[in-house]
Amino acid sequence: MQIYEAELNQLMRSQHRDPLLRHLTQTTVALARAWTGAPAGCATLDIGCGLGRSTMALAASGYPVIGVDPSARAIALASLAARRSGSLGGRASFLVGDATEAPPESWRAAFDLAVCSEVLEHVESPERILDYARTILRPKGILILTTPHDRRQWTVMDDYAGHVTRFSVTELERLLADFDLLDLSTEGFPFQRSVMRAYDRSLRRSGAEHRFDRFGDSPAYRAYTSLMPTLLGVDHRFRRWMRGTTLVAVARKPG
Repeated sequence: MQIYEAELNQLMRSQHRDPLLRHLTQTTVALARAWTGAPAGCATLDIGCGLGRSTMALAASGYPVIGVDPSARAIALASLAARRSGSLGGRASFLVGDATEAPPESWRAAFDLAVCSEVLEHVESPERILDYARTILRPKGILILTTPHDRRQWTVMDDYAGHVTRFSVTELERLLADFDLLDLSTEGFPFQRSVMRAYDRSLRRSGAEHRFDRFGDSPAYRAYTSLMPTLLGVDHRFRRWMRGTTLVAVARKPG
C-alpha cells in the first residue's frame, strides 16, 4: 500500500494523531470490554494489525494480543513501538501472516476475541478474512471489525490508503452471515463525513495530491486534531442513523 511508503516519522505520527483512527481504537477497546470477559483471560488476535494501533491499545487494557499482518515493514515497526512503550507488560506480540490464507494449525479455535480494524476494504476477497476469523475463534468467540462505509463516500483518501472498496450495510451483513451479528452501527456522521467531503473537494479543485507531509504542523491540521475528537464524540450519538464514514460490527461465532 502507498501509505506504508511514507517516511517513518510521518507514518507513525499519522497513527497517533489521526482523530478518526484514535476514535475507532477507543471504540474497539470499549466494545471488547462490553462483549468479552476479563481481559487477562481473553486470548486476542488483531487481524491485519498494521502498525499495531489496536493491538497496543488492547494490550494496554489488559488483553493478551497477537497482531498479524502481511507487511513485514508494518510488523517490524509495530514490534519496535511495542518495545519502546514499556507499559504493555509483554501482552502484545507481532507476526507476519496473511489472513487471506489458512491460519497456523495451532491457531484454530484458539482465540476468544478477534479484531479486524480497517482491513476488509484492502482485499479483493474479503470473505477470506472472515473465514480466517471464524477459523481462529473458539465457539462463541467475538469478532469486532471496522471498515469504510458506502462507496458514495469515496474520496482521494481511499485511493491513497489502497482501498479496493467501501461496504454497504447489506454487503457487510452478507459477509457476516455465518456469524451471529450482535451489533452494527456507523461512526463519523455528520462531522467526520463533512470534513472528509470538504477535503476531497478541495484537493480535486486544486489538482493537488494527498500526502502526509501536506499536513505537517499547519494551523489547519492542528485545529483539526484538536477539535475533531470532540466532534467524533458527537458523531457517536448518531451511530444508529447508519450514515457515518465507518461501519462498526460486533459478531459472535456460533457455539
